[in-house]
Amino acid sequence: MRAVEVFRDIVDMTREIDEARALVHRGQTVDLAGIDGRVRDLCLSATELPKAEGVACAGALDGVVHALDRLAAALRMAERAPPAPR
Repeated sequence: MRAVEVFRDIVDMTREIDEARALVHRGQTVDLAGIDGRVRDLCLSATELPKAEGVACAGALDGVVHALDRLAAALRMAERAPPAPR
């Protein structure tokens, strides 16, 4: 895999996580099954790049980490929120 493909996958993953967070904020259920494996695979792809490209991707992976942190915070808030009226 080339660096440009890894960067594209990082952007896609970040966008997907941000969309999941938006759904959580709207009170909708999100399916996060397999996300840990997909993030792991993304990290492994970055480590298989030549060193300079891998280092550049590592910086971009921080965006995935921050998106996951924001999603985790949204899930914690949703967990504490009272149920919506039916």
